[in-house]
Amino acid sequence: MALRNETTLPTFVNLASAAPKQVIDQETLWDEIFDRWYAELPDAHELGTVTRVSRRHLAWNPATDIGRETRGIGDRMKAYVEIVDEVAGEAFEDLLRPVDRADVGSIVMASSTGYYGPTPDYFLAKRFGLKPSIRRTHIGHMGCFAALNVIKTAMDSVIARPDEYTIGLCAEFSSLHFRPEATREQAIVHNLFGDAVGAFTMAMRKPGHGPQILATHTLQSFETSDMMTLSIMDDGVRMTLSPYVPFVIASLIEQFLSDLCSSADVEVSEIKHWAIHPGGPKIVDLIAEKMKITERQLESTWHILREYGNCASATVLLVLEHLVKSDHPKPGEIGVMLAFGPGLTLEGALLRF
Repeated sequence: MALRNETTLPTFVNLASAAPKQVIDQETLWDEIFDRWYAELPDAHELGTVTRVSRRHLAWNPATDIGRETRGIGDRMKAYVEIVDEVAGEAFEDLLRPVDRADVGSIVMASSTGYYGPTPDYFLAKRFGLKPSIRRTHIGHMGCFAALNVIKTAMDSVIARPDEYTIGLCAEFSSLHFRPEATREQAIVHNLFGDAVGAFTMAMRKPGHGPQILATHTLQSFETSDMMTLSIMDDGVRMTLSPYVPFVIASLIEQFLSDLCSSADVEVSEIKHWAIHPGGPKIVDLIAEKMKITERQLESTWHILREYGNCASATVLLVLEHLVKSDHPKPGEIGVMLAFGPGLTLEGALLRF
């Protein structure tokens, strides 16, 4: 979808985020539980530093909420019901402050870490007094790129109903699925993922009201479906993550960005602001090398990875929020959002500030 020639475009008129109040640094996690979980892995402690994560907001402390024994999927979903209402509610409230609630026509929500019905967006709409005719869409189990699915669904909504607002929400609580499985792959996963909610309000606006979306693009790599997976087990959602993922993404990113930009008549060289989902440090490093992105342009991406970890679908929204606040993009400058997940799937959105 390309919209550059339009004056009034789908626009992020507000961005918000929230995270569990419990914050645990990597050293504490290793001292309290990971040293025992991964005692049989050679050089296991190094996995706590290779991710470049310093601390994370976690709904569950694996030392006290899981311990040496695992817990069933029912316990984990019960915890999700409680934490999603608290943390998503905080972000939701921030979004609603500047808008007339009667003008909110749709909610689009994504999560790969919790399941129950009615879905959380139903209870958020009820709690915050949104109209009972509000349209709700819940996107489940798509993984780290699902923020772009939320964004594209929100775009469809505001283009079809330009007088309304749409709220987009990604709520992920990966700590509810930590499991004492002593493999190198799972050790990396448990040292990388954190919990957070990323959210936005979207509306059709002219330039000057927030980042406008010029185009979006999707690419599925059908030959690599086994490199990143999400499976529901008796004791939680198990993620697999191949060490080859960064290299596949890097091999595809140049053509992907060319296709995204050309659809909006933009040159890749015009991109000044990069909101990259930090699926892991190697992914970011290889993309930066390929596209000649400076460390200054990666500050928001590295900040979120360091302070929050990989928060699945919420992450790229956290990066964008931080980028807007810290970079202060100038009107008319071009930016890009990039996210990656199971498939392998690459998703992108081209922005005009």
